[in-house]
Amino acid sequence: MIQMLPFRPYCLRKGRTCMLKKLEKKRRVLELGFALGFALTVLLTAFAAHRRQVADRVCADTVRLHILANSDTLEDQLVKLQVRDAILAALPDSVLQADTTTGAEAALRQALPVLHQAAQQALYKAHSPQTARLKLERLDFAPRDYGSFALPGGRYTALRVELGEGKGHNWFCVLYPALCVSGAQAKYPSQAENALVFGRYEVRFAVVDAVKNWIQQ
Repeated sequence: MIQMLPFRPYCLRKGRTCMLKKLEKKRRVLELGFALGFALTVLLTAFAAHRRQVADRVCADTVRLHILANSDTLEDQLVKLQVRDAILAALPDSVLQADTTTGAEAALRQALPVLHQAAQQALYKAHSPQTARLKLERLDFAPRDYGSFALPGGRYTALRVELGEGKGHNWFCVLYPALCVSGAQAKYPSQAENALVFGRYEVRFAVVDAVKNWIQQ
């Protein structure tokens, strides 16, 4: 008599185990994905906040030059550039060698008569009937890329120079730090500010580094 062995669905049990393992793996991947997504959101928010803080410091540590031409005619635009060159050439060492924004602003206020005279002389040499008006004030600026460096948008202290009606295209640059003065060694007080302005801004997070290390394992 043949004895029947009990049926053991080994293959079925093995397939079910494999399926459970796959489902568990998918669940863990989804959980990891949600966790990484949340962590990334937090990191990006922190990054944006930190970048804004650095940008605010750049605004506070900068004195800009803002020259408004009389009009957009070629003649008036050339006059604007002549006035620009005259003002930059007349900047006293007290401005170029200032250690702080406050010191640069004080030196500029003291130098306003000299700079105004330089602007008027440039207008006279250009045979222009325009007059120049100079004042140091707080102005809002949009973000601007100068090629070798870039400044974030924000409210800056600026030497504003209006020529004639002041309705032409503007010319912007930076007096302090002396980024627009040839031969000047200019930099900002902090490494983060220099990195943001000169294009090497990077914020490292411990969580990001940990995730990179986990992926590489």
